[in-house]
Amino acid sequence: MATHKIKGAVVAVAAGAMLLAGCGGGTNAAGSGENDPDATLRIMYGMAASLDPVDAPEPAQLTFSTWPVYDTLLTIGDDSTYQPMLATEWKFSADGKTLSLTLRDGVTFSDGTPFDAAAVKANLERYLAADKSAVQIALGSVASVETTGKLTVDVKLKAPNTAILSALASNLGGIMISPKALKSGDLKSKPVGTGAYTIESFKPGEEAVYVRRTDAGAKWDPKTGNVAKVVIKKIASDDAKYNALKSGQIDVTTWTGDPTVFTKGQVQTVALDTALNLVGMYFNPKVKPLDDVKVRQAINMAIDRKGITEAFGPENEARVQPWPKGLGGFEDSREEQYTFDPKAAKDLLAEAGYPDGFTIPGEFLTNNASNIDKISEVVQANLADIGIKFELRPMDILSQITGYAEGDYSGQFMYMSLPSIDSSAWLQRLFANPVWSPAGPSPEMTALMAGVEDPTLSDDERAAKVSKAVQYATDNALYAPIFQGVGGLAASNKVTGLDVLPSQSGVANLRYLGMTK
Repeated sequence: MATHKIKGAVVAVAAGAMLLAGCGGGTNAAGSGENDPDATLRIMYGMAASLDPVDAPEPAQLTFSTWPVYDTLLTIGDDSTYQPMLATEWKFSADGKTLSLTLRDGVTFSDGTPFDAAAVKANLERYLAADKSAVQIALGSVASVETTGKLTVDVKLKAPNTAILSALASNLGGIMISPKALKSGDLKSKPVGTGAYTIESFKPGEEAVYVRRTDAGAKWDPKTGNVAKVVIKKIASDDAKYNALKSGQIDVTTWTGDPTVFTKGQVQTVALDTALNLVGMYFNPKVKPLDDVKVRQAINMAIDRKGITEAFGPENEARVQPWPKGLGGFEDSREEQYTFDPKAAKDLLAEAGYPDGFTIPGEFLTNNASNIDKISEVVQANLADIGIKFELRPMDILSQITGYAEGDYSGQFMYMSLPSIDSSAWLQRLFANPVWSPAGPSPEMTALMAGVEDPTLSDDERAAKVSKAVQYATDNALYAPIFQGVGGLAASNKVTGLDVLPSQSGVANLRYLGMTK
């Protein structure tokens, strides 16, 4: 398996493991009262080993670690659309091979360097030259970068490709660093960005401390910089997170599963229920009888998705089609295609020639992230009820990625996610990438996917093409999705701003949080 394919898989899943792409309703009221500009916001959210985007294996860790100091060219709103950040406008050329950016005026880096077209060119060219890095892969469609004015840039593409927007909204491709720091700074531990904060101290993989900027250009975004200091620590165990929040040692952390583990009244929680992240069961169609569409359809009908979701993620939404709600091409009507019906599943197995069921040879991989191991055991019991037996093999999540890609396993239970809102990238991830689809796309699927990446398509035209591909995947039961969602954030009652959580690479950006007195 090519190295870049494995890296791409790690990028998708590591981000998907904490995919917090939007904001839902909180179960408790947000903090209220007078803002405390002198407060320290303490977060247990995750911490990277290096703060340099070139070193990052995936974008999620950078978002957790660097949101106070770095901004990106674009961002992603909680409605899964691209929104302005350091670039205020963007437009593809008629042939789709040039993306023209108009940049925000009056922005400066924390070292006083102006943000302009030359800075964008310097950053993108540095990323393109970072050999074998994840950021170079993310910008793989870029041929060159040209400044066309003080605040205008043309990004030339090798071929028309909408995925460039996703890269520029990501921390793998979109982060803008001071050109002065690019030449002389220690970017692993001393990031220099356009954000409202500067770095005070950094312990790789453990903790970063940021302090608010005081220079004249500190707050191009007036909604940021609401506290004096931000302390971000690596994520500990679930018990440690809960105890630290309850005892007042931290102010914000994450949760998965059921938010009622946090004491109502003492803690406010917010469900990030527009997350594009899916959890599901993968099939290796090279393994008989998983090559039979009726067998895969029967498996889909035998899974009690509603029961599983209620047990392990009541804030999430059961999902039938292998496509997240929130992306163009999703259809509510498909969610009725495989209702939980063990009798109908057994009848379909009989039609396929297996009236007494069968044992799937080999093993299905699973891991303990987000209760996936427990979910796989329930699915194992569901399928045993219709006569299908299979063995589970637990692994840690990163070993599972490489193991499934390189091994001869019958399937796996895993995230079905991507740190992107680009439809063409999602189609490649789910139905073409051999890391996830050992048999590769069928000729029918290849034809349906063709042209989705064309920037000259309207949103409606693209959604229509995607919808046909997703319908084919659903009809042929290429996966058995289980639910969509990932959990949310829990915070002390002094924290404000949980109702506004912009996304970068599918991870909630905490830039607008504040604290009350």
